[in-house]
Amino acid sequence: MDLPFPWCVYAEHQSKAAACGRITDRSWGIENGLTNFLNAVESGSIPNQEEFQRGVNRAVDTGSWVERNHARLRRMYLRPQNHHSEQRVLARVRLAEIRESVSPNEWGLLMAVAAGVAYHEMTGITAGGARTRVARLRARLRPNGRAI
Repeated sequence: MDLPFPWCVYAEHQSKAAACGRITDRSWGIENGLTNFLNAVESGSIPNQEEFQRGVNRAVDTGSWVERNHARLRRMYLRPQNHHSEQRVLARVRLAEIRESVSPNEWGLLMAVAAGVAYHEMTGITAGGARTRVARLRARLRPNGRAI
C-alpha cells in the first residue's frame, strides 16, 4: 500500500525498525528519526519531501552516533565490578538514606537523571535549572567528599 507523503517516510523507517533483530546503536538511531518525524508533523514544520527526508535521515544518523558515543564512554569510565551481597545491601541503605533526605521533587529529578532523561527533556524546569539543581543535590548528598 502506497502511503502519501510524509507517511511513506514514516512507514519506511518503521520497516527498518521492525527489521532490527537486536537493540543496537542503529535501532536507537531509527527511533530518534521516528521521534524527529513525529515532532515535525506535530509542529506542522514539514518542508519539501527531499529536505524532510534528509532531516529524518540526519536524525537517524545523529541518534546512532549518540548511542555509539554513550557506549564508548561507558566502556571508558564504567568498570565492571563484582558486587557482593553486602555491598548491594549497603548501597540500598545509602539510597534509602538519600531518598529520606530529599523532597519528592528532588527525588524525582534524581531518578530522571539516573534513568538517563536528558536535561532539556525534563518538564517544568529549564535544562540549565535542572543541571544546577542536580549539581547542588550532588554536593549536598556527597558523603565525606566522595562523589555520588
